[in-house]
Amino acid sequence: MMKYNEDIILTIVKDYIRQTYSEHYSTTEEGFQAMDIFREIEIDKNFCQANAIKYLIRYGKKQGRNEKDLIKAIHYIVLLISSERKDKQKGTTRGVLYARGEISKK
Repeated sequence: MMKYNEDIILTIVKDYIRQTYSEHYSTTEEGFQAMDIFREIEIDKNFCQANAIKYLIRYGKKQGRNEKDLIKAIHYIVLLISSERKDKQKGTTRGVLYARGEISKK
């Protein structure tokens, strides 16, 4: 267990992300999402960053301190990281998978 229950929170985030593939975010049975188009036309990073900011700003305003807004912001940040990794590893649409615990060094 982690000091601030990060492991539990990350499990909640992963469960939320997993369910988006079976809800309204997917447009086909294969899980096609608008994000796939945004990546193809290379506007995905701006889209993800703007949406993460939107949900962080909305937190505390719409429906009070709605934890789901924070989870949505995290999801867009995860998508942004994936897009950044995709650009570093040309030829993949899903981003490069790094070894667990590795953080990219700049």
